Amino acid sequence: MNNRTLRLRFISLGLPALAGFVLLYLYPFIRSLWYSMLDRTREEFVFIDNYFELFQNRHYVHGLRNTFTFSMIGVICLVTLSVLLSFGLLRLGKRLAFIRHLLVMPMILPTVSAVFAWRLVFDNGILEVLTVYYEFAYGPHIALVNADMHDFWIILPLYLIYIWKNIGINIIILSAAMASIPPEVREAAEIDGARGFRLHRRVTLPLISPALVFVTVLSFVNALKIFRESYLFFGGTDYPPDIAYTVQYFMNNMFRFGNYPHLSAASTIFTVIVVMFLVVVYIWESKYNDKIY
Repeated sequence: MNNRTLRLRFISLGLPALAGFVLLYLYPFIRSLWYSMLDRTREEFVFIDNYFELFQNRHYVHGLRNTFTFSMIGVICLVTLSVLLSFGLLRLGKRLAFIRHLLVMPMILPTVSAVFAWRLVFDNGILEVLTVYYEFAYGPHIALVNADMHDFWIILPLYLIYIWKNIGINIIILSAAMASIPPEVREAAEIDGARGFRLHRRVTLPLISPALVFVTVLSFVNALKIFRESYLFFGGTDYPPDIAYTVQYFMNNMFRFGNYPHLSAASTIFTVIVVMFLVVVYIWESKYNDKIY
């Protein structure tokens, strides 16, 4: 088989995927970009006026801030826990390998069933017990931080659902990457005096950096999709508590009210921010890998 035939086969295999990407992603995005430059009647071209109006809309700015605050905190907690648990499973070896399969079960469960179960947990008074303990512990100083802690108790279930649902796939990816490191590398590092935390920081983490970056990006994308769980957990309301109001709620409300130009502008801004984040991450990964290898 010559190179030309092989190239033609690759092109023929890639054409369906390319066509699907153009029809299902690229064309709708371009159409949405055009809508974002029209007025609400979609008859007058207003260029970027919709974007200025969005950044003057306190609901949109508040939702955007909450979205990325949740994403950053959630990703840091999730990736940190995933790495620590992967280290533990790596030490256990094959004895408890079946745990990795159990951890991925939350991703398989229907979202409605999972959120309903979590609502049962928190509706049985757990938050009230924690609040009472908190008030007892802080005593007379509770008024100073009561508002912040109130927001914390409200958003806490979403963080737990997010971590519970996504930690399994992260552990599987990271533990597989750790298992692929040749034992000779660890043995050489231990001979040089690297043990425990220092061994993982100097040897394990740099060698699994591609998998770690992939897990981080995957966790970030999944954090942006928390709207479904949030919507179900707070009873299907279009206006959840302020701390849980994300940009997806804003876009959902714009769709409900028929304000498609603002919806399109909001989705465009959201897409640009996400793409910029991913580009920065992959550029950093490329430079970091060049230093290691």
